[in-house]
Amino acid sequence: MSEIWTPDTPMPSEQPGGGIELPKGVTLPPREEEKPAEQPAAPGRAGEGAPSRRGQPGEILFPPAGVQVQCPNCGTPFTAAVFSIVDLGANPELREPLLGGQINMAICPQCGAGGALSAPLMIHDPEHEFLAVFVPSQAQLTDVQVQKVIGEMSQALMSRLPSEKRRGYMLQPQQFFDWDSLMEKLWGFEGVTPEMLRRQRDQADLVSSLVRLGTDQEAMQLVIDRRKHLVDRDFFGLLGQVIAALRAQGGEENAQALMNLRQKLMETTEAGQEVKAMEDRLRQAIERLRPDMTRDAFLDLLLEYWKPGDEEAEGIVTALLSVARGLADYQFLMTLSNRIDQAEDPEERADLMALREVAVAFTQATAQSEQARAERAQQLLQEVLQAPDPAVVLREHADEIDQMFLAVLAGNIQQVEKNGATYAAKRLRAIYEQALSILEENLPPEMRLLNQLVAAPDEKSVRRILQENRSLLSKEFVESLQDLENRFREEGQADLANRLKSVRSQATLML
Repeated sequence: MSEIWTPDTPMPSEQPGGGIELPKGVTLPPREEEKPAEQPAAPGRAGEGAPSRRGQPGEILFPPAGVQVQCPNCGTPFTAAVFSIVDLGANPELREPLLGGQINMAICPQCGAGGALSAPLMIHDPEHEFLAVFVPSQAQLTDVQVQKVIGEMSQALMSRLPSEKRRGYMLQPQQFFDWDSLMEKLWGFEGVTPEMLRRQRDQADLVSSLVRLGTDQEAMQLVIDRRKHLVDRDFFGLLGQVIAALRAQGGEENAQALMNLRQKLMETTEAGQEVKAMEDRLRQAIERLRPDMTRDAFLDLLLEYWKPGDEEAEGIVTALLSVARGLADYQFLMTLSNRIDQAEDPEERADLMALREVAVAFTQATAQSEQARAERAQQLLQEVLQAPDPAVVLREHADEIDQMFLAVLAGNIQQVEKNGATYAAKRLRAIYEQALSILEENLPPEMRLLNQLVAAPDEKSVRRILQENRSLLSKEFVESLQDLENRFREEGQADLANRLKSVRSQATLML
């Protein structure tokens, strides 16, 4: 970008290339956190008589502005959310997306390409008495312009701070022209050294190089041989994320090539053997879950693997809590609390209390995540309902159409039908069908078949659908039906589980 914008200046009328700088490496799929704000609002101008306040709970003190950009890859125009100020004192929930590189990123909803926006950003971290301004070097500003940006942002921040919260360090914000240097500073507050960050960046570059090689296994092996020192457990985790992203984008061939490389590295490297052993242990733990398992039995299973302070043990326990989410409920927490009360050995009691902290944190995080997803789904539904052509909006937000959106939509249909609003119900049902169609377009054939089977009105329809899709039936497909059936029983959805059992029986006969 040749221009930047500040809290007190209008957006530039022209932004070469849409104002996006594409990052090196793999194209990323759209992420929920990077969706544009619905009603942008820039920080208020200092000195206009606005009262100092810290905002209400759940409110972002300095909301992002909605900025029109154009994808340099496919040319699609879209709105990106741009923060001018991030106050971690008022909004500590922004720390994770900031450190994760999700602030001031633009991801094209059409093709998934994207990168960092060349926008100035002030970051305030009162816990560490840190105030900094990032001005991207691409902006090519003069010293006078940089000081003007810093002055305007500082005034905007100070105008919202109560007088007792203002400190001397705020008078001279630190300046950063390189994003990596700023991230090193912020990660340093978390105990992460620059060396650790550089290693992570090198690993990301290595994975990007592997992705660019496509399906050339020999070239991949040569690249790995030259940089084998970067292959550790973190590398395997990053590689797994990229494989999942490629599959989500439909790049099954490239994903399989990386899977083959991953399998080979698991057999030929020390870190790979450690990861394989951990995955085998996790698989064995999950296989011990049963549909009729009681909370006490589930707790006993967790305790077999639980070891406070052991990263692998905590990972297995968290995975079990996630897979058996139906068992990790309030009743389970009560069972765990009772076990703590009954424990006489101090060491056993301490282990149980540490496990309870993990279980409570997991259930709270799950509930908050589900609530946030439901709120975003409801917001998207309102956008669709207000649009002249709902189908266009649904297509633009295809990456957000998931089971949560369908569940929220179904809940709205149920409510308007209960109120006798026939026209509204008909309109919502039409949107539901359109959303379901878009969702199924992006699913693998086996998943589309499963959805058709579950939605079939009767047994005769199930048999017909199975006959028409006999080529998709396999032992693996039947096993996946068994896994789904078990999961739904664990979650208390007996009707759906019984339906899947019936489908599985018929599919087995056709193998």
